Amino acid sequence: MMGRAVMHKKKNGKPSIAGATIAGATLALSIMVAGGPARAEPSFDCKAASTPVEKAICADPKLADADREIADLYKTLQDLSAAADRDRLRTEQRAWLAQRNQCAAAPSTGTCLGPVLDARRTALSESMPKAVATVSAIVDGIASDPAGAAKRLAEIRGGLGKGWSAYLLRFGPSPDRAKAEALLRDAIAGIEDSYARETASGVDLATDEGFLTALRVVSDDVEMAWPCSVMEKRGSAAWKAMEPLYGSNRDNFGAYPACPDDNGLLASPSWKAVDDLLAPMLEAGSNRTGTIRFATYRQMGIDRMKSAVDPRLFVADPGADPGADAPQLAQLVKDAAGWTNPRWITPGWGDRLRKAVDAAVTAWTPQIAKRYGIGATEARKIAEAVAAQGLNGSIGLITDNLEVQKDTRLPDWLRGNWSWSGGGAEDAPFNAPTGKARIDDANICVGNECTGYDVAGQGEDAPFEPKEVTGGVKLAANAAKQAVSLAPVSAGGSLTVVPLADGNLLVTGMAKPVVLKREGK
Repeated sequence: MMGRAVMHKKKNGKPSIAGATIAGATLALSIMVAGGPARAEPSFDCKAASTPVEKAICADPKLADADREIADLYKTLQDLSAAADRDRLRTEQRAWLAQRNQCAAAPSTGTCLGPVLDARRTALSESMPKAVATVSAIVDGIASDPAGAAKRLAEIRGGLGKGWSAYLLRFGPSPDRAKAEALLRDAIAGIEDSYARETASGVDLATDEGFLTALRVVSDDVEMAWPCSVMEKRGSAAWKAMEPLYGSNRDNFGAYPACPDDNGLLASPSWKAVDDLLAPMLEAGSNRTGTIRFATYRQMGIDRMKSAVDPRLFVADPGADPGADAPQLAQLVKDAAGWTNPRWITPGWGDRLRKAVDAAVTAWTPQIAKRYGIGATEARKIAEAVAAQGLNGSIGLITDNLEVQKDTRLPDWLRGNWSWSGGGAEDAPFNAPTGKARIDDANICVGNECTGYDVAGQGEDAPFEPKEVTGGVKLAANAAKQAVSLAPVSAGGSLTVVPLADGNLLVTGMAKPVVLKREGK
């Protein structure tokens, strides 16, 4: 049960990966309960079901799931609440159970139960963000009233209360590291998700970063927003704890810093020019990769926030020369400016990137110098470190998933207007019984639907079996050398296209090869 990395939206409604940021998310019910397919198991043992209501719930998978979800939500809320709120919640639950049990007298018990369970599930789900926010507010008050915060956290009996009580024992006015680690281990042991529990158990609680990382996993369970006061107080260790942890779509969920990023250097108009130059490749690279892209999104969001809270933290070692990361920027810009694939790189792109990065660093330098009362040289080194980190994630995602040095545009002989009969595969562009397609240097368009493709291999690198050539179809003389393998920019299967002697095309790599006939012949 994790949080969410949310991408800013462009005007056209598509996500802007370059503007990825971590944002708070309302706890959706599908996140709060265990993930995966419907379990159709209620909160009680159906073998022991004795009342008409219990039997009706066991007989209907939807009702059984709703009952289980209600029980899970109720338990989570109990664990998040102080004593008075637990009593109130218990009273409400008993009243609702009495209402639910009245369905036994209805003409159809199952029909009666549906809306009753739905209403309770919705009410509990909508109560969750407020309960989590209450804990966040208590944590935010630690700096001003540690004793009061300790008392309030002690009333919260679940893992979140234990975890933040451990935080107070570790970093509060009367630290006790041994007790803090023992209490945090107790909180970790209560994490239901085995993978998350193992992840938290594997960190070194003796270090600040390890301790805070484990606390982050405990907080992931309910998508808790960490007050920005915690991030400011704990500094680099807290930000490291918030970085990607799982290398999968799990990084798309979880605890997050409640720090604004609007004034961050990496969210500034100066940096937007850099983002805009990388955005098309970022989007294409993101579509090509798997769920690990969510780790990149999270890192981008964390970096944006950190660049707003304290850009000095981008320096590798707070005690070292603030310019320690600066040489990395020059190499990153040099490498990216050397990309040549005309599928993405237009003439002068490298120079525009250099100028955009330098303009951003130049604009940031006086801001940093004024903010921290330091000289221009030191401020520029910090600005360069921020820019280096801002580029690093984007460039890594692009180079891991796109060919940046090869021309991957579709060849001239493939471009034009085509028609076909006899669809090839359900997930291919040519899946209808008949149709027309337009192919340009980057897309295959059928009707209003266009799919971007790159040349992934040519000649010997293009998988093609001569046996796929059906009767009456004759290959062009140089077909083997010209054959191209096309990889979709978005998810989907690849295609191999081979030229035919009559100027038409044979498309293979599908359940059934398709002949594309050039329109106008």
